[in-house]
Amino acid sequence: MKIYLKIMAACYFIGGLLHVLDVFDLRLKFSEMSFVWKTWILYLLVLDLVAAVGLWQRKSWGTALFLVVAMSQLTAYLGFKNIFGRQDPLIVFHVITLVVFVVLRAMQYRSTRRPDGT
Repeated sequence: MKIYLKIMAACYFIGGLLHVLDVFDLRLKFSEMSFVWKTWILYLLVLDLVAAVGLWQRKSWGTALFLVVAMSQLTAYLGFKNIFGRQDPLIVFHVITLVVFVVLRAMQYRSTRRPDGT
């Protein structure tokens, strides 16, 4: 799990940096975006970077933010396609990362249980 959290921290850090580029119009045209999109980019910028720090340090709040960001993006990109358009690569990324997280967490739980089932 430690290695997985470090990998996720790096992914979320890169995501945060991409949003910084967006704010400065170096990747997407932030200055031309709607209010909803600007708010979304700023939300992701902050949460991605804070989640990255928490994941890197293996803090519980980092894991919580990772789950919040992943679920937020899945909700936005699956439920509000009319606003956010098709974001298939991000949907696949988040589904895979959540499945891997749940599997690793279950394996971790099973390995820490005592043999008598308690």
